[in-house]
Amino acid sequence: MSTVSTVCALDLPETAEELRLYRRGGVRLALGGLGVVVLAAVGFGVLPEDPPWAQDLAGYAGLFGMLAVVFGLVRLPLARRFRRILAAGPWTAHPATAVVRSWSGEAVVLATADGGVLPLRVVASRARWEEVRPAPSGVLWWCGDPRTGGVLAAPGGLPLFRAKPVWGMAARQRLLDRADEVGLTALPLPAPPQEARPAPGAPAVARGAGLPSYERFAAHAVSWGAAPPARKRPRGPEADPRTAPWWRLRSLRSVAGLHGVGFGLSGVAVFGGLAAMDLLWPDPESPGGPPTHVVLMMTAAAAFTLWQAFQVWHRGLPVVRVLVRAALAPVPVERRYALVPAPVGNDVFLVLFPAHGGPEDRPEAVLPLLPDQRPVPPTGTAELRGWLDRDGEDERDPVVVPWLGDRPLWPAGPYLEAGTADGAELLGHLAGLLEPVPASGPGAGSAPEAGPGAGSAPEAGPGAESAPEAGPGAESAPGAPAQP
Repeated sequence: MSTVSTVCALDLPETAEELRLYRRGGVRLALGGLGVVVLAAVGFGVLPEDPPWAQDLAGYAGLFGMLAVVFGLVRLPLARRFRRILAAGPWTAHPATAVVRSWSGEAVVLATADGGVLPLRVVASRARWEEVRPAPSGVLWWCGDPRTGGVLAAPGGLPLFRAKPVWGMAARQRLLDRADEVGLTALPLPAPPQEARPAPGAPAVARGAGLPSYERFAAHAVSWGAAPPARKRPRGPEADPRTAPWWRLRSLRSVAGLHGVGFGLSGVAVFGGLAAMDLLWPDPESPGGPPTHVVLMMTAAAAFTLWQAFQVWHRGLPVVRVLVRAALAPVPVERRYALVPAPVGNDVFLVLFPAHGGPEDRPEAVLPLLPDQRPVPPTGTAELRGWLDRDGEDERDPVVVPWLGDRPLWPAGPYLEAGTADGAELLGHLAGLLEPVPASGPGAGSAPEAGPGAGSAPEAGPGAESAPEAGPGAESAPGAPAQP
């Protein structure tokens, strides 16, 4: 397959587009905040002094508008700094582990190619960094100078985060201890981000061909599965869906969205209690009922609760019914799997292979799983149940629930066969995270496989006949349990 060589990180189209959107978002945020400030100023001149909550509302709106202007304007010099750093060098991929520091902000430690580590301080809000935080270990892209700082991104080149060196011996030592705890330097180095990228307009890879074998996926799963979990105390086993109602299962309550309803009801109770105290025991020095901010917060909590309840009824409950129906389907299908963690965040994927094959088998399908479930071995055999309902834009992707032992692993999405567009794209993305094959491999044909999952047809070597067989198997094998 043809490749596109890149000189700097900005040559990656996704990175250039993300930088453009980052700057445009700052301009829009500043202009929107300025509009709110103008409306608040007009409100002060138009709204009457009685009732007093009217001008209070205008004051709160003006304050939020000024904050939006400040945050929007701060993005503009940051965007120029990002562009200067990204234009100076290429992306490099590193094993990474994140460290949450209560008072000093977010930090991350990268493993370098020479066996060292690079501790960095992330300049970002905790909510935004949450999207790409490695948990407990993962892969991040880095572009910059370790002495002055640079830019971090999730694999793919977006979103972008400013990172600076960590100063202070004590702070650096804590980060190095965390890296030693997760065995960061022992993790395999991922393939370079820009080693092999499909050229624009390149033909699509044939079904199953060019994807890494079971042996490579399993080795990657075992390597990354050795890191200790982020949660020190694993959660206890959930109830059995065959004997317990769905609301007793923690994962299904999360899928339904009941946590949001509970959070909203807690807010209504807290602010409603404060308002009731002001009504029952009014302050003689400030008559007129509850304070304005208490009423506003109680109204916002009530509106949030109603919206979450609508989401549970309209979206959450139908999804839960489909998952329970799939989990209780009568005909199981056995498949081998490799548990591949996402490079950032808590997401994990089951890459599925024929049950009775060899190490050179190609993936049949991939299944995303909900995070924070019970510990799962990195490789093994699972029983798949479902194929009774369909999901996706064209309703072709079946809903499948894997069982390991006597408990299910709840999926976060539909069963994506390797022959579908979505399945091939996700498997190609996961293949790009695998460590490259050494150049001194058993044959010259293994060198092209080092690319990030780009159609490396020579990978199959002497077993080239087996690559096309893996694709059709992705259709025929799951079709068996669909008969009932």
